[in-house]
Amino acid sequence: MIFYACVKYDESHPDTYHGIEVTTLGDSYDVVASFESYDPLQDYRNFASWSESIGEDNVGICDTLKHFAKDYKSVNSDASTEMLSMIYGDHQHCDGEYGDVAQ
Repeated sequence: MIFYACVKYDESHPDTYHGIEVTTLGDSYDVVASFESYDPLQDYRNFASWSESIGEDNVGICDTLKHFAKDYKSVNSDASTEMLSMIYGDHQHCDGEYGDVAQ
């Protein structure tokens, strides 16, 4: 089974964050996991740990995980950088659109 993860937030306002939601691919109403706490960075950590436990190849991520992590830089630059590293691994500097965050 393949899973798909998205961040729920108004893309123009990172302070509207409502957690990470994981559904089965092709059925956005079949929520298999959600991560929503007071701290988005902790949710990213919990999501990354969950992904590793079920096999990262079985989890797809939508663009909102990347966009939120980048947008969160206006709130907390260090947390934003850590979130992006969880998505891109050690190669986040290779992605041109988000490369400026890796510095």
